[in-house]
Amino acid sequence: MIARNDRIIGTSAIVAAVVGLVMIATGCSMISSPGVAGLPSGLRAVGGGLTIKWTAPTEGTVYLVEKTSSKIVETRSLAKGEPYEFEVDPDRGTETFQKAIGTKLGDAQLVLYFKPASQRK
Repeated sequence: MIARNDRIIGTSAIVAAVVGLVMIATGCSMISSPGVAGLPSGLRAVGGGLTIKWTAPTEGTVYLVEKTSSKIVETRSLAKGEPYEFEVDPDRGTETFQKAIGTKLGDAQLVLYFKPASQRK
């Protein structure tokens, strides 16, 4: 019984390690490429939702993306410490949002990505 349990534990550990490596590899590719045409590599998700309040930790560019339609809603350059704010009022902004983006507000998945400016020395 004990030997059999050790083998199960050993096999489980190997499976867990392989799954972990796959998750790490997949996670890294998701950070660098959100799958929307026109976006650069090396982006990281920093916010999302109908209300976003975020401050740039360094100089760079933010990209607000609606993922279900794969549309870039806004691109803006920010200085270090500059705030980024975005808000859609679900009571008043639904029709305008749907006309502009082509996706119902209830189905939208807004994600804010950030790419730091390249450091030149």
